Amino acid sequence: MLDVPMIDSIGDMLQLAIMAIDIPPKALATEIGYSVDSLYSAVKGDRAIPVKARAKLASKSFIMACTVALEGTGLSQIFGYQKVDRHIQSMIIRVKSKDKETGRLLDDLPVLLLDKETAADLSEDEFSQLKTATEKLVERVNCSLNLVMELDSRYRLDITEAIQTKKVACVSAQTTHSKITM
Repeated sequence: MLDVPMIDSIGDMLQLAIMAIDIPPKALATEIGYSVDSLYSAVKGDRAIPVKARAKLASKSFIMACTVALEGTGLSQIFGYQKVDRHIQSMIIRVKSKDKETGRLLDDLPVLLLDKETAADLSEDEFSQLKTATEKLVERVNCSLNLVMELDSRYRLDITEAIQTKKVACVSAQTTHSKITM
């Protein structure tokens, strides 16, 4: 999969996320309603991030949201923090490079998958091509998430707040639509 070094330790990512939000741990603990000890224990890896604190922590920054997602899923190849040159232009170039690479692989998939409903319908070579394309998609997702982490952290974009606001707007629209059709 990814050929870049990553921070995939929840404790290390949590520590990085706390530093990135620039809120003292004591103030953060107060905001989320947990003790400083519980935060430090999670950073050290002695305990998990408190379940009831996850949503509150995730709302603090995109890096924190990815940290919570990593802990919840264990999918470091998606949510892991890349230990690479974090200069914005470098990260954009990395994403664009992954887009080109993945785009070429995706261009072949419609023909490859034509009239093939399950893995049993694929030859070994077709299955291998599909698996490679899917792994490259995962790499692209990770590169994109890392770019968003860096943009959010550097420019204080409050991306998680924007995402949560859109989620609330979507739920409200669905609720309104449901009431109208009843």
